[in-house]
Parts: sequence; structure tokens; C-alpha cells
Amino acid sequence: MRVKNTDRADSVGVDGLNAADAGVRLLAGAVANVNAAGLLLVCCGDVGGVGPEATRLVLDVRETMGGVARPVIVGPGLEAPLQPRFEHALMWPRAHLGKDFTRQCVARAACSLVEGGRLWCAVRKDKGADSVGEFMAAVFGNVTTQRREQRYRLLSSDRGAEIDRVLTHDTLALRYRIDDLLLDGLVVHACPGVFSRRGLDAGTRLLIEHVSAMEVAPRHVVDLGTGVGPLALWAARRWSASVTAVDSNALAVAMCRENAAASGLGSLVHVSLCDGLPDRPTPAELALVNPPTHADPATLARLLGSLRAWLRPGAPALAVVSRSGRAIEAFEAAGARVGTHTYQGYTVVEARW
Repeated sequence: MRVKNTDRADSVGVDGLNAADAGVRLLAGAVANVNAAGLLLVCCGDVGGVGPEATRLVLDVRETMGGVARPVIVGPGLEAPLQPRFEHALMWPRAHLGKDFTRQCVARAACSLVEGGRLWCAVRKDKGADSVGEFMAAVFGNVTTQRREQRYRLLSSDRGAEIDRVLTHDTLALRYRIDDLLLDGLVVHACPGVFSRRGLDAGTRLLIEHVSAMEVAPRHVVDLGTGVGPLALWAARRWSASVTAVDSNALAVAMCRENAAASGLGSLVHVSLCDGLPDRPTPAELALVNPPTHADPATLARLLGSLRAWLRPGAPALAVVSRSGRAIEAFEAAGARVGTHTYQGYTVVEARW
């Protein structure tokens, strides 16, 4: 939910997917005569001409809505459908998710292709085409530049009898450890493809510091856009509170659940994979939000406005943002009384109904 990228192109507004992109058109041409049933789309959007018989690994629950290819939500690490049953795989790297996530996509493709299968990857030179090609060669033992168009390279790698299984395993098993003094002894793990995977981001740090100075002892807290769960876990530990933690990123939700269980907080932190808040609210005394600050106004208004149904009368919703205008407008449009707390580089917008 917190991926900060302004590219929007498909019907559900998921960041980084663009069906009209030149690279996506290159992929469509590469598999124009391929049986879609043997085709895997690896964490990219739909590709023109690829029908519903194809399988598409998706990162965000919003990608399951309105697409053409059959969506399968991806999990962290070594989960299915990493079985060699596909003849072709397509990749359009989402550079804003990081080089490590792109490498995991290559590894997923390698494990999913049958012998003789082929990975097609359309990547721009300024988005790391050289690096992606080198990693494809390391995994598959080969890489070929099939075509160049509008700063894109169409790369391919053929699946031989063997791939580098040690490299693919280590790539898919990659984790990051977040051990920050601000978390009061909590250790949080993250993986490629999630927001702020290498450490606490500045907005989360500020929100923890801000709430720590408040005289609150909530019994139920909502963490909207929880990511891998640092705010949710911190709130549960600090107040022994029940926490509703929500995110639309499937990898983030899986890691949040793992982190809650590993911290002994699994009975307090209730994690949902959801676009916004679930339909059945349990009244809360506090909401914490680190929203996607570059979301379009309609999406931001929907997310922040949904908090009204989840909060007891007078309870605060706190959203940390780098630019406060849209958040203020969204809360006011939902009928909230709004105040602001200004810090260097950030504002905590406080809304009450």
C-alpha cells in the first residue's frame, strides 16, 4: 500500500503497471502465437493479446480486480506456484520495487519454466537492463538481446536442463532484519517487494515518536497501510492493545503475520489483506496511517474517509504525510475536524469525528 510511485495505467490504479508501455508491447509481440495456458506473467500487468488461460503472479490484492489473466497472489520466499509447468514467462520489472525484487522475479520464472521454456524480459536501459541481463545469465546460463525499441531491450533466457539452484534459492529466501531502538526490543523482518524493507522509514519513526508523547491507552488500534507491521507490533506491545492491521500488498501482509507470531503478538495483531479497511468495523480508539502519499486524490480520500466507520466518536486518526493538503481535504470531505502537527519534512494530520 505504501509504494510511492506516480505511474498509473490500469483500471484499478495499481502503481507501476502500464499496459500501454512500449516494453509491454514488446512482450505481447514475443508471445503473440503462444498458447496462453503455458504462459506465466511474473508480477507484471496484463499483456495485450494474452487471454484468461494465462497465469499472472500478482503482488497487490488490487491486481486481482478487473484483470484478464488468472491472478495468483504471490507469497514470500519459496511458495507455489514455483513448479516447472510453464513454457514461457514474461517480466516487465517494476523498478521502484528494487533490484532485489526484480531478481526474485527472475528466480520465480526460472523455477516455474519447463526444460526448453523461455523467459522474456522487457526492461529499459536506464532502469537497469544491464544488471537484469547479467542476473538472467547467471541463473539460466544464457541471455540474448532479441530486440531494442524506445530505450527498451527485449531480453530472453532459455531454460536448459539445469539452472543455478543455489542462486535461485538464496535469492528467494532473502530477508532483511529491522532492529531499531525505537521499537523497544521488537525485531521486524522484511523481504523484497515491500515498503521500507531495510529499516524504519522516517514517517513511521515520526508517528511512533508523536504518539509516544500523547496520553493515550487505546484498547483497539487500526493500522491502515501496515506494511510489514512495525506500527502494529509497536502499538500492541506498548498498550497490550488489539490491533487491526491492513495492507493491500500480499508480501507485506505475509511478513506482518510472521512478525506478529515471532514477537508473541499473534493473538493481538489481526492482519488483513485488503484494499482499504474490511467491511465489518470493530470500534477503535486510535488509527495510525502512513498512507501512499502519491496516491491519486480519489484513492486517498477513500482510504482516509473509511476510518470514520472504524473509530469511536472523538477518537483520533493520525496520518503522517510529507504534504498535508490532500490528507486534510480527504478528512474534511469525510466530515472530520482536522488539526495538524508540523515537523521537519512531515506533518501529522489529526482527524476526529
